[in-house]
Amino acid sequence: MRLSTFLLLFNCLNSFAQTNNYQNLLDTAIGGHGSLFLYSKPLKVTRLDIKELWFYFENAREYSNQKLDTVMFSQIIQNSLVADTTLWSDNELPKFILINDRAATVSKRYVVEKFKLTDKKQIKYFTKYVNKFNTTDISDRVICYYSRPIFDNTKTFAIVQWDNGHSYLGGGGGIMLYQQQSDKTWKEHCVILNWRY
Repeated sequence: MRLSTFLLLFNCLNSFAQTNNYQNLLDTAIGGHGSLFLYSKPLKVTRLDIKELWFYFENAREYSNQKLDTVMFSQIIQNSLVADTTLWSDNELPKFILINDRAATVSKRYVVEKFKLTDKKQIKYFTKYVNKFNTTDISDRVICYYSRPIFDNTKTFAIVQWDNGHSYLGGGGGIMLYQQQSDKTWKEHCVILNWRY
């Protein structure tokens, strides 16, 4: 009985640590690309190509002055073929406003409830922010798109692809490589690939 209780507790703690670890990676990767508005459908990573493996390796070495294992890049490319593209949830991305359609109107009520806004100044600020988004021409709306993290087989490296989808001409994106640190937090390691429209 004690052993089964211990195993159940261990499994729960391990599951919590993995969830917390994944959330830490999301917070690190998705914070800071210039928009509170995120598209709710994750990107499918389509810009990685096994034929370009040496290019990714060289980019990483030039950017970080470290040699990384090409096997790790190969594993990430292989794992990207079966990546999870289920819709983002508000629980996963609590600091962002999820958009289901580029032409959609964002509800002020959704934003107030999601961010648990009670201060009148904050409500006024976000109402103004949402109104500006809703009145902006659809092609000029700054909405960020992200893939879910894709890991190597050891789960110590991960990539996230992002794109800002702005104006169809003035936008851009990239694929970032993240490395898990000894304290289980994640740190941006380098840019694998980037582009502009």
